[in-house]
Amino acid sequence: RAVSVVDDVCKQIGIHPHEIDYNNPSIYQNLQDLRSPHGLFQIEAETNYRVCQKVKPKNLEELSAVLALARPGALAFVDQYSNFTNNDVYEAIHPFFDEILSTTGGVALYQEQLMKMANEIGFTLDEAEILRRIVGKKKISEVRKWKKKIKDKIKENNLDPEIGDILWKILEDSASYSFNKSHSCCYAALAASTVYLKFNHPKEFYLSLLKMANNEPNPVREISKIHKEMDLFNIKLLPPHLIKSENDFNIEGDDIRFGLLSIKGISDKSVDKLIQFRG
Repeated sequence: RAVSVVDDVCKQIGIHPHEIDYNNPSIYQNLQDLRSPHGLFQIEAETNYRVCQKVKPKNLEELSAVLALARPGALAFVDQYSNFTNNDVYEAIHPFFDEILSTTGGVALYQEQLMKMANEIGFTLDEAEILRRIVGKKKISEVRKWKKKIKDKIKENNLDPEIGDILWKILEDSASYSFNKSHSCCYAALAASTVYLKFNHPKEFYLSLLKMANNEPNPVREISKIHKEMDLFNIKLLPPHLIKSENDFNIEGDDIRFGLLSIKGISDKSVDKLIQFRG
């Protein structure tokens, strides 16, 4: 739905989706005190919305972290990460890993960070990728086999045994929450696009959401949700009108007119007859 909405709104306003700048300040200004999450990719889900309110992302990197944190296991690190983004408090786990975890406030949030940490203690990138795959697929029994491998690698490279213990602890925890950063960044880019379009072109954005409502399990409830939010943008949802309404929702001045086909119980045939009669 999000991809379709972005595509549709961009066509309405005459731009290409790739023209949206993910660093546009208006995106992150509107995420600081977000009250209207409906239609924002991923952010509209209750858990993600709560994480977003805590973290208050100020750039794409932090928005990506919001989407990675809003999942079982990772939620335990929301306070630590939000303390980093809002108060600049970095909680180091060990100086050896500081550079790798510097962008996430000391939280090993992504699988790619885990790979770098494994590589840092001496594993090859190929071995680190095997480890990432095991963690990504949540193969907890496979993860356990790495405890000895880590211990041996630490000894082989004359490193502080505490470094191995920390990596093992993160590896064990990561098996239940670690997320792929490349995936998370793509999600964040799509989320940023929906935020930009919603707050810069709300009329076109809500029109697109309303047109998509018929694809939802409960279209009437979906329209009702959208209607409530439109008030925050001073956009009215005008009632169905025998003369002014079209088959689907349409923009009328500064407002949106209800589409005839979205009236519960009205069939295509009835609307076609009405339009012929109207003509």
